[in-house]
Amino acid sequence: MNTSFVRRIQQARLTHGQLKIADYFLKHQNRICTMSSLAVAREVGVSDASIIRFSRAIGYKGFADLKNDLHSNLTQELSQINLGKYPRDKRLDVQVKKYEYLNRPAELLHLLLNNVEQSLRQNDFQQYERAVNLLSSARRHLVLGLHGCQGIALYFARALSFLMDDVRTITAGSSDDAALLQNLCQNDVALAISFARYYKSDFILANLIKSQGISLITLTDSTASPLAQVADVVLLVETKHMSFLNSAAGSISVLEYLLAMLCWREPQKYQMHMEEREKFTAPFL
Repeated sequence: MNTSFVRRIQQARLTHGQLKIADYFLKHQNRICTMSSLAVAREVGVSDASIIRFSRAIGYKGFADLKNDLHSNLTQELSQINLGKYPRDKRLDVQVKKYEYLNRPAELLHLLLNNVEQSLRQNDFQQYERAVNLLSSARRHLVLGLHGCQGIALYFARALSFLMDDVRTITAGSSDDAALLQNLCQNDVALAISFARYYKSDFILANLIKSQGISLITLTDSTASPLAQVADVVLLVETKHMSFLNSAAGSISVLEYLLAMLCWREPQKYQMHMEEREKFTAPFL
């Protein structure tokens, strides 16, 4: 309930007709966020002009201003809902109810853009630079992404392979995957991706990596992540989404920034590497 909106109505001097409009607005605050003034007028049984006059009577510049206020309040309320307290099989139902009254494509775009902006900004430049230093100086590169992070890991590993030699992935967490770590040493680097819920296998592999003396970069959603506790470099990302899944938008943005920084640092070196790779793979195209 938008208490400031209710207070505006209570304090305004409204006509009998406007009281009828006010009653509808109080009962349908969320729904009004996605309606036009004409649609509201039809449901209330008044003219479009009456809706606009009512909006002004309770202190808004017009209906658009009123609707923006209701939308902002609803968005704030939704953002405070903690999905973590719900069982995983109930989270989708909760999310559907959360966004029931919103313009979903526009709201999703806003959410993803916010994830990208927050992810890129919340890590200081020194963290990015440390990660790039480790990636550029390493002999071998291991990209680790288990459970829901496989797709992001495979994407980054493939992109990195255009710039670096010897890029490997661990996406299953099996004993065979863990055996890959035996051949790595202090001159190598691992980048591990892990989001809540955090799995024991992520932490076990991260500790194996550190026990080999390998530098570890972690891409995660919280400093409370077990991997963040052992990593040499921690890059934080936002993963909010309108469904039960973690959004990949922030993660991809941060990883693409690392790739861009690598290219900016030694453009000729990486250009030659890409050209050599293309020559080698040309017969398969």
